Order: sequence, then structure tokens, then C-alpha cells
Amino acid sequence: MIKFFRKIRQNLLSEGKTGKYMKYAFGEIILVVIGILIALQINNWNENRKIKAQEQFILKRLKADINTDITSIVTQMEYNNRSKKELTFVIDVMLGNTATDLQNFRKNLRGLLAVNFFNHNKTTFNNIVSSGQIEYIQNKILTDSITKYYNNNYKGWDSAMSDYTRNIMAPFMLKFDHVPQSNDGLEGYENFTKVDITKSKINSKSIEDYQDNVFFLNILRQKIFVSEGQQMEYQRLKIYMEQLLKQIDSEIKK
Repeated sequence: MIKFFRKIRQNLLSEGKTGKYMKYAFGEIILVVIGILIALQINNWNENRKIKAQEQFILKRLKADINTDITSIVTQMEYNNRSKKELTFVIDVMLGNTATDLQNFRKNLRGLLAVNFFNHNKTTFNNIVSSGQIEYIQNKILTDSITKYYNNNYKGWDSAMSDYTRNIMAPFMLKFDHVPQSNDGLEGYENFTKVDITKSKINSKSIEDYQDNVFFLNILRQKIFVSEGQQMEYQRLKIYMEQLLKQIDSEIKK
């Protein structure tokens, strides 16, 4: 192609057609410029396509992580509800509103010293931040929403539950009575080691012993209060997750 254009120019010069030669040369320059612009446009299109593909990959990974988080936080909320129901039952027995036997009373104390929390699945987010790939997300409002979600400080009630259970409830219960093991009747813990405390020389406390202990009653009330605080925070976080998923879905469909 270059030889073809060169031959045309040489013919025009040999024939003395300077004016036509200048017009042709100018036209050739225009064609070259257009070719360069087209090449740049194609290159930009390819780069944008790669960026879009990478953005789609990242958003789908984040979406999968957040869906996992929703499943996890729902499980934790269900556990909190179950634990609250059991401890409320114990309070009703202590206040004389409900009658039960000692075995069932102790069974409802099985989660008294348990400490369970929800935690973000931050694998994808940490990777895209450390590698700078978060810049592939073109919608900066969405980027801010994602960053806000993973940097959300929802741990206040979790910390309160941990501190209260480990520093106040556990020391008291370990001295006051045989502690019910949390594996009693719980799915997935059937094969955990169980110790038969019926052979101990120290008898378990009676329901009346618990009813006469105002400190234990206050422990239960506070445990339920903190659990409800956790539940409130988890519900708020779950709503934010669901809204964030809608934002991500909308961006994926563009």
C-alpha cells in the first residue's frame, strides 16, 4: 500500500503536476491522521472493554461475599432470638410466672456463657483495595457505599456482649453452680465431650437457689438487653446489605 501511494506521488512529480501533487500529499496526510485516530479509538475501546470486564468480575465477587454475609447475619440473628427466648423462659421461672423442672431449667441456660458474633467476609474487598483494583469500579457513589459497608463500625454491642459475658457472667457462674454445656441438644455438637456432673460431690443448685439470687436475675436481664442491642444493630446492617446489593446489581446490568 505504501509503495502504491509512493508511485502515485512520483508520477505526479514527473508529469510536473505540482498542484495536484500537493493536494494528493495533503489528502494522504489526512488519511494517515484518520488512520491513527481510528487506531487510537480501537485501542481505547479495547481498554475500556477490559476495564468493564474487570469491573464486572469485581462486582460479582463482592455480590457473592455480601450474599454470604446476609446468610451469616441471619443465622446469628436466629441464634440471638433463640437464646433470648431461652433466657426469658428462665426469668419467668425465677419470677414464678412459669413452672418447670430443674433439668429443663438448666437446659435453657445452655447458651448463657456463649459469645457468638457476625463478621464481614472481607476477602475480596481487602484484595481490591490493596491491589488498587477498586479503581475499576466506575461508579464512585457505589465505591463509597461499598467502602462504607466494609468500614462500618457495628462492633459496639458485640464488644459489650463479649466483655459482659466473659468478665461478669462467666466468673459468677463458674463459682455459683455447675455450668450447663452449650452442646446439650444443639445440632452439630452431638459428638462433643460431655461430662456427667451427677457423680460430683457438689450438688447442682436448685431452682429456688437461683430464685433467691438477685445478682443472677440482673445478669439475665442485662444479657437480654445487650442481645437486643446486637439484634438492632444486625438488623440495621442487614438492611444496608440489601440496599448495597441492589446498587451492585444495577451497576452489573449497565
